Amino acid sequence: MTKRLCLVTIGMAMALSAASRQDYKVEDREPVHHTFTGDKTIDTDLVNGSLTVIGDGGNTIRVDGERVIHAANQEQVARAKRDDVLDINEKDGAAQLYENGPFRNNDHSSDYHGFHDTSERQYEVEWNLTVHVPRETALRLRSVNGGVSVQDTSSAFDVRSVNGALSMTNVSGSGTAAAVNGANTVSFRENPKSDSAFTSVNGKIEVSFQPNLSADFALKTVNGGMFTDFESTALAALPPAGTPAKENGRFVYKNRGESRIRVGAGGPQIRIETVNGSIQIRKEAK
Repeated sequence: MTKRLCLVTIGMAMALSAASRQDYKVEDREPVHHTFTGDKTIDTDLVNGSLTVIGDGGNTIRVDGERVIHAANQEQVARAKRDDVLDINEKDGAAQLYENGPFRNNDHSSDYHGFHDTSERQYEVEWNLTVHVPRETALRLRSVNGGVSVQDTSSAFDVRSVNGALSMTNVSGSGTAAAVNGANTVSFRENPKSDSAFTSVNGKIEVSFQPNLSADFALKTVNGGMFTDFESTALAALPPAGTPAKENGRFVYKNRGESRIRVGAGGPQIRIETVNGSIQIRKEAK
């Protein structure tokens, strides 16, 4: 993580935590419902609120949820409705849900789209969304303040959360799952066939694979342990993982630091990295 990204992340957290300390008395809730037809990718970019994506046997992308406003008074509620909106777009087979407002400067070169905030506002807005998608839908999911949950999908994924836990359950496919401040928990129904990465800055990472796993791992943590249920070997051409100890049925490759190991016959490159947290590579029960 670059110094600039660290500063951006800290600034976002400080700005929003200052707003969340207000004891706003007025609440307004408005439902969200929308259906996309024919799109192959779901692209979400939220600033405040929770996001759940569920794969199923349908053939449309269905969005349900609500916008929740807490404000000092009705005038601020009206302002929040003008300021903070959910842009719903479709282009080139991609369905997009994009939270827009005065905290954006529309710098689309950044993952955070130039996030900034204004201190004079007297309201908070959350978009809490559940999106049902066909299982093969590709995922590009972003959330700044709120957890991201994915279930039962089967395609490529790029999932990122700044302040909130990230979980993917019973998935297949390959891609990147990255959290900054929060745990990163992933379980695979089918093992990834292409290179993948699972990262966090402040949080543990736990990734569960099917027993027939074959992959090459690059593991790194600064403050935490690294454990796996799988028998594995050090990759000779890379920094050695050392002789593993065995504790409670798990192989412990290093207390902390960096290790490169091979499981099975090797295969896709899987990077798992955190700064403050443990790494656990688990074997799913048959």
